[in-house]
Amino acid sequence: MREVKILEEKYCGVWGHLREVYIQKKIPELYNLLVEKGELEEYLTGYQLAYSNRAEKIAEKLAAERGVNAQLYENDSLEWILATEKIQEEVHDTLEKEIQQ
Repeated sequence: MREVKILEEKYCGVWGHLREVYIQKKIPELYNLLVEKGELEEYLTGYQLAYSNRAEKIAEKLAAERGVNAQLYENDSLEWILATEKIQEEVHDTLEKEIQQ
C-alpha cells in the first residue's frame, strides 16, 4: 500500500502571506532557497510579527492624531467606526507597499 503524505500548509497571517506572494513572484530564488532550507515558515512568521506590531503602533498614532478615541466613540459611535476603518485601510496600504520591496 502506498503511503500518501499530506503537506500541512501553515498560514502566517496577512503580512506573512503578502510577503510570501511577493517573493514568489519577484524574488523566486529567495523563495526557493527558504523552501529548500525549511526556513520559509520562520521567515514569514517573522514578517507577520514585525508588521503586526508596526501596524498596531501606526494605527494608535494615527488615531491619537485624529482624535479617534473613547470620547468620540461615546459621542458618535458611527463616526468612530468609520474613522477606525479608514485608519486600518491606510495602515494596510502603507505596510503592503513596504512589504513588497
